[in-house]
Amino acid sequence: MYELQDPAAREIVAHVLDTHPEGHSLLAEAGHRRILAEQSARDATDAFAMAKAARLGYEALRHRLDPRNGRTVHVGVASVALALVLVALLELDRIEFSGVLAGWLITAAAATATAAWAGCAWLAALAVREEQHGRLTAIAAVAALAGLLLAALHSSGSAALRWPGWKPAWASLFLALVILALVTIATEIIRRTEPASLLAARRRRHRAWKDYQAAARVQRSDAQAAAVAAQEWCSLVDTYATAYAVSGAAVDPSPTGNGHIAPDPWAGTPPM
Repeated sequence: MYELQDPAAREIVAHVLDTHPEGHSLLAEAGHRRILAEQSARDATDAFAMAKAARLGYEALRHRLDPRNGRTVHVGVASVALALVLVALLELDRIEFSGVLAGWLITAAAATATAAWAGCAWLAALAVREEQHGRLTAIAAVAALAGLLLAALHSSGSAALRWPGWKPAWASLFLALVILALVTIATEIIRRTEPASLLAARRRRHRAWKDYQAAARVQRSDAQAAAVAAQEWCSLVDTYATAYAVSGAAVDPSPTGNGHIAPDPWAGTPPM
């Protein structure tokens, strides 16, 4: 454990180690548990430093990418919602182009139009996020013009959608308005979606905090085990020290022999 300075204490410890059958085992166990406690304490300190650094890094990234805490939609939820919106846009575009095209051309044109709508939504989300109102107005005007052209194209075709009581032009215009509404919804989803890098940083923060909690539990367990092992060793030494004191008090303090050899303080059988 450590070097004793008191000669009497060294003599007591040496006598414990020489005479008690579990003396070496208890001392070795106490030293082993103390080393484990010191190691786990260092590990817990390092884990706390890493958790603190991960939290500060996450907060710094959030302040930079989302200073007003407006991008709160989870990436997974936003991806599913955006996929549903794009599927709806694809089907509506197929309906719009079915009045003038046929066969695989309908699917190709609808996919191209859907990709264009997705690009418009992304550009509009960037414009809103960067507060570029002029750019947002231009994107909205282009999207509205494209919707009107789709409606006009569909209503002029031979297979235009016809509803009871609706003229083909009004039905096509209604479809175009629904498309523009879906594009607006996609824009809002993109604008409020949490950045993927921020999600990764938050996961690192949670993982680092869990690692620290695990290290702290190990530290507490090792500290308790070290305290128990040290208590067992100290109790054994205290028992021998008490016997040493009693035996020393019972011995005549006057010198014996040549005056240089001390009397044996361990009279009788040592405590076991």
